[in-house]
Amino acid sequence: MELNKKCLAILRYLREQDDYVSIKKLAELYNLSDRAIRYNIDKIEKFLLKNGFLYLEKRHQKGVKLLSQNGLNEFIDRFTNEDTPYQYAFSKEERFRYITAMLLQVDKALNTSFFEKKLCVSKNTVLKEVETIQDWLKNKGLTLVKKPRIGIYVRGKELDKRKALIEVLSQTVSTQDIFNYLDRKVTQSKINNLQLDTLFSKMDIDFLDTTIRKAEYLLGNEFSDEAYGNLVTHLVIMVKRIQLMKKIYLPPISMAHIQDTKEFDVAMAIRESIEEHYSIQVPMSEVKYIAIHFLGAKVLKHNDKDNQQELNTLVQVIATMVNEIEKIYSVDFGERRDDIIKGLLVHLRPTMYRVKYSLKLENPLLDEIMMNYHKLFNHTSQVVRHFEDYVGHKMNDHEIAYVVLHFGAALVRLNKRLNEKARIILVCGSGIGTAKMIASQIDKQFNVDIVDTISSRAVATMKYKRFDFIISTVDIPGLEKDKYIKISPLLLKKDYDRLKQHLQIKYPIKEEDYTILGKVNQLIKIVEKQYPIKDKNHLQYEFLYVLQSHSLMDTERRYLVMLNDLLPREMIKLNIECEDWVEVIKKGASLLEAKGYVEESYSETIIKNFREIGPYMVVAPGIVLSHARPEDGVNKLSMSLMTLKKPVKFGSDYNDPVKLVITLAATDNETHLKALSQLMTLFMNAEDLKLVMQAHSKEEIINIINKYSK
Repeated sequence: MELNKKCLAILRYLREQDDYVSIKKLAELYNLSDRAIRYNIDKIEKFLLKNGFLYLEKRHQKGVKLLSQNGLNEFIDRFTNEDTPYQYAFSKEERFRYITAMLLQVDKALNTSFFEKKLCVSKNTVLKEVETIQDWLKNKGLTLVKKPRIGIYVRGKELDKRKALIEVLSQTVSTQDIFNYLDRKVTQSKINNLQLDTLFSKMDIDFLDTTIRKAEYLLGNEFSDEAYGNLVTHLVIMVKRIQLMKKIYLPPISMAHIQDTKEFDVAMAIRESIEEHYSIQVPMSEVKYIAIHFLGAKVLKHNDKDNQQELNTLVQVIATMVNEIEKIYSVDFGERRDDIIKGLLVHLRPTMYRVKYSLKLENPLLDEIMMNYHKLFNHTSQVVRHFEDYVGHKMNDHEIAYVVLHFGAALVRLNKRLNEKARIILVCGSGIGTAKMIASQIDKQFNVDIVDTISSRAVATMKYKRFDFIISTVDIPGLEKDKYIKISPLLLKKDYDRLKQHLQIKYPIKEEDYTILGKVNQLIKIVEKQYPIKDKNHLQYEFLYVLQSHSLMDTERRYLVMLNDLLPREMIKLNIECEDWVEVIKKGASLLEAKGYVEESYSETIIKNFREIGPYMVVAPGIVLSHARPEDGVNKLSMSLMTLKKPVKFGSDYNDPVKLVITLAATDNETHLKALSQLMTLFMNAEDLKLVMQAHSKEEIINIINKYSK
């Protein structure tokens, strides 16, 4: 009985627990159905029995437990780290990454028999992986050469090889894996052990660790764990490539500025240590590359006082970005603005070098940020153009996502502060009666605590320990205008709008207004984008009537189909590869065409509509609802669901790139509405939508669809 990556992960997790673990919890942890978890548990149990260990202990309503046994821990560690995976089934993804990494590291041709033995697979399996690897390398500017009776090797520029190697390693080997390997020579993953065994073979790890710590000391910085992992990986690759007589050639970029930095001086000192320890000669181009890594490294502590002119310019760029975010969200960060700018400065200074010299930084939260904070991501993408103009290069999505985290945290803190009662000092020059009237109006509209009403002359001598805002109907001598909010004694609409930017409205819209009137107003806005409205009040009435009677429609029209009626197993496809949006549309419709539910002309009409009207069918972040009219080739009401292995851009400003493809073929204007409504409800649940997009099996998606088909 062979174990796969998922089984091994579950086995290791059970070993770490002191109590029973429920099937439901395991299903949530590993993003599998209950049925799939039980199947994996059976495989684990048979594997343990075959190797002389006891059954798993199972208790109803409690779950499963791995019993403590002599030699079990040692056996699991040995199995995880075993060079020959005699009872382990590497996945297609694991095979791809291992073969690719090996080919990029060695300086000779490797025969397929090497990989057959290492991965315990057939020659045909290796050859199939090689075909996939060939396409992947081509996109990186590299060529896979296959010579009969000699083997396989990669041809291309040394810099492209290094970038490709770092990318493929970063996809599977985490910083924590590197730490575990350096500490105990074992990681949580069998494939990562193979990867790191190859990478770190014949390397003095203690020396490299000391070298990086020396760099931290000389720079006055403390690198983040991620930066440490990137640096140790880079130094290992550098030493090995030099030992193989390989030289790196950086792109034609001026290095004058880099040679004037402290990071370059430290790189020179590191060069001396490495040359002496490994008896090699490190060329100047490698020193510059190390310096770029130091400049681009994320740090926890930073004591940099150099390059003040550069820092001042970068501060101005960041301030412009922060001001633009304030305008977009109609907020004022106030006294927190300086802290936000300082935080972004610490982050964006190394980012500048990563972006400029194409150093890859993975953001593990990218998918979650794109799904849950898509609007903020788009707005951040808009404001980082100031940074991009300054650096002269575009930021990738991973880097932008880190900036999103900074702005997101700032907006959350501001919202929290606004949700608290703001303490107000009211300054009025029109007498106590007017002051009391204004205070009453502000207190009625906003969530505030009026600390006191005073004259403008008294501001200079006031001794209040804490207040949030000064609101005044007159100019305050000696106080800058951005230190208080000036309004008219009449409290006009413009004054109310100005106060809204700083204060929280006291009475939000009622829940029932939000669910009914809110939807009506959303529909009105959608209609207004396309057509002029002659009588808005009458249209609101008609929308309200339809929405209010919606529940009656559901009970009367029992013939309307459910979502699970339209999406059986055969109408679902996972992790499909597509080059562009046209191929996405065709492959989504092909499921319906194969059953005769639509004609071939259906997908052609959808593509034509996209080209003429634009990406209006990209209905939500990452989701396209591909459809045409019933008369465009629909034979039967039907639907297909397809997830993409790599997201594809459709040209939507706010909802690109697309990961989930729904193809709908409706026969009329009504019978599909119930299923479509259930689908939209699913889209509104971020957790379930994420599970659908990341699903590894059709069962996972079917379980979620059934949940909404009621």
